[in-house]
Amino acid sequence: MEKDAATETTLDTLLERKLKQMFSDDFIRRRVHKILLGYGGGVHEREPERVRLAILKLAGAELRSVEKYTGYAREDYRNILAWAEYPRQARQWVMPDADEKQKMIAADLAEYEDWLHDS
Repeated sequence: MEKDAATETTLDTLLERKLKQMFSDDFIRRRVHKILLGYGGGVHEREPERVRLAILKLAGAELRSVEKYTGYAREDYRNILAWAEYPRQARQWVMPDADEKQKMIAADLAEYEDWLHDS
């Protein structure tokens, strides 16, 4: 995925909004943000803004889970993206027929969009 300044800004904005929504305590929120910034420094640590959002979705408001999923992301960020953005598809060993696959894709997308944009 090519880096786009507008997309990056949007993802940064979403990340800040989600952090404020999930962590009302300023100290904890800054700590979580620092943990999330621990991902993205390595050459193999791609799409940091997107992965940080995925970590938050998976971890919820659990500080230890943020640490755990950030560690997993450093090992293979693709797992974090799959688990957060495509949970139904990621659990499938064998893809269902085309209609069921489309329903799964739509449900995964709706779930992620709802999580991203809820207030």
